Amino acid sequence: MSEKEKAVLQQVGEYSEMVRHLNDIEIDIPQTELDRIDGALVEAHAFVRRRQYYFAAARVERVRREFDSILNRYFESLSPMTIDSISRSEQRPRTLDYAAGVFDGFEELKGFEANSADPAVVCGLAKLDGRDVMVVGHQKGRFEESYRRGGSALPQGNYKAIQAMRLAERYGIPVVTFVDTPGSWPLEEFLPAQRIAKNLEMQYFLRVPHISVVIGEGGSGGALAIDVCDYRIMLDKAYYSVISVSGGAAIIARDKRHITEDDLDRAAKNLRITAMDARELGIVDRIVPEPVIGARKTDREFFLEVKKAIIEGLDTVRRQVSFINLYEQNGPDSWRITRSQGRKLIRKRWKKYRRIGVYHSSVYDRMKHMLGEIYRVRWIHSVFTPFRKLMDLHRKMKTREEQSLLSAEEQPKTLSYEDRWVECPNTAIHGCQDIWVPTLFEEYSGTCPHCGYHFRLIIDHYIDLIVDRGSFREFNEGLESVNPLGFEGFDAKLEKAKSTTQRKCAMITGHALINGRPVVMIMTDVRFRAGTLGGAEGEKFVRAVKRALREKRPIIAVHQSGGARIEEGLLALMQMIKTSVAVARFRASGGTYISVQTDPTMAGVLASYASLGDFTVAEPNAQIGFAGIHVIEQTVKQKKPRNYQHSDMVMGRGGVDMVVRRSDLKETISGLLDLKKIRGR
Repeated sequence: MSEKEKAVLQQVGEYSEMVRHLNDIEIDIPQTELDRIDGALVEAHAFVRRRQYYFAAARVERVRREFDSILNRYFESLSPMTIDSISRSEQRPRTLDYAAGVFDGFEELKGFEANSADPAVVCGLAKLDGRDVMVVGHQKGRFEESYRRGGSALPQGNYKAIQAMRLAERYGIPVVTFVDTPGSWPLEEFLPAQRIAKNLEMQYFLRVPHISVVIGEGGSGGALAIDVCDYRIMLDKAYYSVISVSGGAAIIARDKRHITEDDLDRAAKNLRITAMDARELGIVDRIVPEPVIGARKTDREFFLEVKKAIIEGLDTVRRQVSFINLYEQNGPDSWRITRSQGRKLIRKRWKKYRRIGVYHSSVYDRMKHMLGEIYRVRWIHSVFTPFRKLMDLHRKMKTREEQSLLSAEEQPKTLSYEDRWVECPNTAIHGCQDIWVPTLFEEYSGTCPHCGYHFRLIIDHYIDLIVDRGSFREFNEGLESVNPLGFEGFDAKLEKAKSTTQRKCAMITGHALINGRPVVMIMTDVRFRAGTLGGAEGEKFVRAVKRALREKRPIIAVHQSGGARIEEGLLALMQMIKTSVAVARFRASGGTYISVQTDPTMAGVLASYASLGDFTVAEPNAQIGFAGIHVIEQTVKQKKPRNYQHSDMVMGRGGVDMVVRRSDLKETISGLLDLKKIRGR
């Protein structure tokens, strides 16, 4: 075959791949145009076989002009929905492609005692610019998609990833992760949410530089499982989101049963999923431009740009922890850090995620917070501590007096419930009688007197159930949820939630006593936007943890949440890292953290701070899960039983330590606190 024939055939092959790529992505290019280009390529190939190179070159030139016209008309300004489609193209490079194109000598490692190789996550050692690195990433399949599940990792795969990172830490080499997943595999038998929470905690404590590259899909908690990094790179045609675009469209659509293309476009814009959006929100440190139609496996020059970005990221992190930049920049050990630099790296990692989140705070609340920070100064703390202890003692004695006066009668409830009868869900099994709603909640604390079924209880009642009467004092109540992304229709929903609950956000934090022992309480109200985690809630949680750490008090967290707040997008997703790291720091300092999971405890909250307790307690028949039951059934194509996500089933899988009846909750928590005599200071 002559050189001319090879050159023309190579061009024909490249343009044919581009046509397949354009057919693969969802973009408004008329099919007639693509068919015309395809026909010209077939003619060019036929001319080459007949050795008519002049006519073949003319056809290729016509194809080039056609492509230039398409690029100018359809790719000059891409919509978020189009970027979402490009990010899922089958021709995009995967982790193993980058491992071969960016690194040298990549050698995959499998196992790590994870009970499953889980091909959706790949790990291995490689050389980058002559220096050792650990490569971890999601891997999608080509023709074996069911084998790799579209890059959706099992908990075993996430465990394998964290084991690879810990191995890198042991040998002092940096970690480079490639994120490309629609989300973790939601099968509850393997506890996916609890594994993600553990990964978030363990990644924070890594004492080596961690660089992350979002190469395709950045889907919710599944992406965070390997993405608590020091420097985040994102390709400009990748996306990062708290939920899929179709899931967001289900929220924003006027007709929930029929989601239109317009609904999808509006959802993609509202969720702010693109690389530019993530950069503006402070989530991404660098964006790497892709070729006009998106990166493909044959774009070797693009791999060099990714390589430069990773090297720059590692150098940046290394400079941040070095003393006046005194280190050998291109030496074989230039990315290795000392023990003291490792501690500094962890502090900087905390500061990176601590500042993420948008909320509103009143002047009065800011002043109180500032005084609290001043109170942390040692000598000021020493002067004022005796006065605070006297106040706590006075409040404790007052509480005991109130209890003795009211011991003969029920404490009046301020909450009102509907004046109607309710049927117990177990009536068909146990023959339970109908219960009058006020009696159910005022006398029986939301528990069926016949079979013990636990109805959902609003959070105000847990204050009465768990803490000593009259001892709860709320703090940081001035933090208020806002609409940072300008999500369509969310302002009105927020105002309605604030009016209904008379609260400014879904989280409640305060001081309390449990059988005379001082604790810090953290609770979420499911009536406020389903108790979802947003910027205000994340900040409130962190401040409560700081106060508990300062005053050496244990934390009792009562969860009643639907997950991360979708309307706050990536900002809400990052609160999962922020709250998990806060708990990790608290426990590492010797604090006691008891997690109480009630109905419901779901999704992003379960995959973060709700699963990191020293003790995890749950109520009977509480719904605890990573995803809704219908989502799981649609994903795994299996029918699940009615009690699939009930607390008893979760305990059987090892997701919670104990299931405790509501009437015994206070004494159980008090007994756990007795294991470590914490009196506060």
